[in-house]
Order: sequence, then structure tokens, then C-alpha cells
Amino acid sequence: MSSPLLTKVALGTLGAGTVATGAVYLGKDLISSNRSKAKTSIEALIERSNPEKRLISFGVGSNPSWQLAWKAYREDNRDNERDIWNVEGWTQDKGSIGTVDAPKAFMDACESKLSQEVLDTTDSLYSQVVKYCTRVTLVSDLINENEEKSLLHRGDNFANNEDWKKVWAAYKDANKDLAQDEWNLSTWSTLKEQENVPDAFVTKCEQKSKAEEYKLDQPTYLDVLKYCTKSE
Repeated sequence: MSSPLLTKVALGTLGAGTVATGAVYLGKDLISSNRSKAKTSIEALIERSNPEKRLISFGVGSNPSWQLAWKAYREDNRDNERDIWNVEGWTQDKGSIGTVDAPKAFMDACESKLSQEVLDTTDSLYSQVVKYCTRVTLVSDLINENEEKSLLHRGDNFANNEDWKKVWAAYKDANKDLAQDEWNLSTWSTLKEQENVPDAFVTKCEQKSKAEEYKLDQPTYLDVLKYCTKSE
């Protein structure tokens, strides 16, 4: 005849073993899940997860976006004897940090990190690249990424340029019944009678194309797409 106490001990041992086994399997599942989660290059992840950002064009340290990025990097590393990216030629800033051209070594450091792979946007390196190697997305970026349209540029003879005259005619037609046009061009009552493209219209296109925007359904982008581009 078996002892009730022995039975309880046996059951308890079995239960503990089951829990332990379950924990082992659970741990394996978590490890397996982390291992199976695909990594993505930082460049691809920025494109997918941060549409409000664009990579700064490489090569010109005098680009204002590079100047601001370099200033931010120096400010964030001013208390460190060695900067986080080990940029060649780095020297610690002791005093006031001004805006200067970004050195090639810093731009190269940015470029070298774009192909590195991370799990997601929480990776510290990803956050650093977004902060130091990108700028805000502009309307002009969205236009440049549109395969069917290209942005019109001022040129030497914009007033008589056929592409400019075409969009100017469309703009006048859309605003012909308004006392004041939607872009609030000065002397609209006079301008709307012109066939040649006025400087004020081209200037407004230039201003709007430089506006910050990353959504394709917003008025500023749609305006530029309609009145400041030509078909490819």
C-alpha cells in the first residue's frame, strides 16, 4: 500500500519537473524568436519607418543640413574624451560650438553605417543615424520621387518657357473667378491678365517646393505637383 505522503511528493516532483521543462521550452522559444527576427539595413529602415526624414546628400560639408548635423554631433559629444563614432580627427570642443562645415570623416561615418543591420528602430545606432545623418523631408523630395513629374526650375527665360506657361495658364484658370487667388499673389488683378509667367508665381513655386512635408495628400504638395511641375 503506497503512502499518501509519498504520492504527494511524487506528484510535487512531477509538477516541478513539468514547470521546469515548460520554462526551458519557453526560454528556447524566446531565444528562437529573437534569432528568427530578420534584421534590416538602417537605410531601408529609415525609408520604411521615418518617412518624415531623408538622408542628407553626401559629399558637400557646406550643405546647411550637414552643418547642423555636425554641430549636433559635437554638442552631444562635448563631454566625451572620445566621440561615440570615433570620427577621424575628432577633437573635444571645450567652449561654444558654432556652425561650421562638416568634415569628410563625419560624412563618411554616416555613409558607412547605412548598410549596417539592426532589429528595429529602438536600436541605439539607428537613433544616432537618424539624428546625425538625416534632414526633414521636403515637398521637392516627394516630387523628385514621383516618376511621372519633375519640378520646374526658374531658368533664364521662365517667363516665356512653354512648360511654365502651361502651369501658369492652369493656375489662372483655377483662380479666374476669385477676387484674390489662393496663393495670394500681389497685384493679382493685373497678373491674371498676363500670358507670360510672372516672377511672383515662380517665386511662390520655389518657396512651396522647399516646404517641409512627407505626406502625399497634403495641400502644399498637391499644389506644387499641379502648378510647378512638368510631365516626364
